[in-house]
Order: sequence, then structure tokens, then C-alpha cells
Amino acid sequence: MPAPTPLAIVTSSVQRLLKEEATYRTELESQERRLRNLQAETEDEDGNRGFLIGQEERAIQETKAVFEPLREKVKDAVKSLEQLLSSKDTVPMDEGEVETAKGLVGKAKALER
Repeated sequence: MPAPTPLAIVTSSVQRLLKEEATYRTELESQERRLRNLQAETEDEDGNRGFLIGQEERAIQETKAVFEPLREKVKDAVKSLEQLLSSKDTVPMDEGEVETAKGLVGKAKALER
């Protein structure tokens, strides 16, 4: 099996980062839903509702703090990918890899907005 090309490596990196961001978004939605449910509860059977609400709020803030550095990593990886794609005229590249890379660049740019 041949070694992966630089394009394949950077493409894989962008895919991983986009998947990571999607996972964090899902986690954030789940945390926010749990917080809303806790806040909507009227009974506090065991007396720790306030503590649980505080824990969920902290978890939400920690999850939100992940997004800015992650966006920077995605932006840097996309920039590297675009640089590699711009050199496709001078460096031979597999067309399938090029199309995959272009699709990921478009997907990453759409998520930036």
C-alpha cells in the first residue's frame, strides 16, 4: 500500500476537524436540552437540582470554549488544503482526491458563515 499523499493527509485532517466540530455541536445541543429540562422541573426530590443546574451550565460554557480554537484549526487546515490544491498544476494529484478536497473546502467555508 503506497504512503498517503500530502493532499490525502491534509484532506483527512480537515475531515477529522469537521467531524469533531459536529460532535461538539451535538454535545452542546444535548447539554442545553438537559439544562432546559432541569430548569423546567418543579420538584427537587433529592435537593440537588441547583447543583445539577450549575454543573450543566459549567459544562455548556466549557463546550462553547472549544469552538473558537477549533474554528482556527479548521481555518488553518483549509488554508493548507487550498495551498495544496493551488499547486495541482505543478504536482500530479489524483482527481478523486482533488474532488474530495474541493468538496471539503466548500463544506468548511459554509460552516464558517
